[in-house]
Amino acid sequence: MSQNSTDDLYALFRHQARWRIIDEALSTDPAEGLKRDSCLLKEVTRAKRGATVRLWENPQCLVVTRKETRFPEFESACQQLAEEGWPVIVRESGGTTVPHHPGILNFSLFFPQLKQPHFDLDTVYMALCEPLRMAMDRLGLHAEYGETEGSYCDGRYNLNIEGLKVTGTAQKIMLSPENSKGVTHGVLAQAMLMVDADAQEGTHWVNRFYELAGNPRRFDPQVSTSLSHIVKQQGLKDIPDDLTLHLRQLIIQAVKQLASNNP
Repeated sequence: MSQNSTDDLYALFRHQARWRIIDEALSTDPAEGLKRDSCLLKEVTRAKRGATVRLWENPQCLVVTRKETRFPEFESACQQLAEEGWPVIVRESGGTTVPHHPGILNFSLFFPQLKQPHFDLDTVYMALCEPLRMAMDRLGLHAEYGETEGSYCDGRYNLNIEGLKVTGTAQKIMLSPENSKGVTHGVLAQAMLMVDADAQEGTHWVNRFYELAGNPRRFDPQVSTSLSHIVKQQGLKDIPDDLTLHLRQLIIQAVKQLASNNP
């Protein structure tokens, strides 16, 4: 990361008057768990909420994009997958289908965009990913930015460990109505961190959706992994049994550090 990129990242965090942290328990309803991101984004967009981060997990489901609801056999795919224990939920941000279940930690970052300073798309993605990268670093895991060929929801702002994807990201920007606070847009950036999960099985279910929905695209189950798998593989010591809970705490610490004057 260049010095200018680092400066912009800290500026985004420190420009906000305060960051509210929502450390949310496992949702009982995957649709409601996902809907809350949309509700929080609307509050930020309407200048009724300031900068916020949300940590959350969903019950088992597949989360698809609006674009994917136009696949030729979408409705029958949803019915079949629900019967197989993987209900399909539609999200507002882009990318591709992703799996959700306990042990996959979702991290959402919201903030109001002003005319000045204006933070570009790359800076927003770095602000989303850097708390996750810092948390993994404290576990002794070195994550790097970059595309992961063959993975679902691929992009330049994946986080990879030893070339395998552990985090995918997406972003949504919403135009603000006229307001007295100078907010021009609400920004939502979302990351999905594979903490305690079977990455290959998750890819299987994404591919299963594409197959049932009548789309020929497929993803490679060998290019993603989870933190729990890497921890066991590397024989790392002093790692708590509840790795997901521990990651939540480390991410919160990283957000507070980034928002402070002590990088």
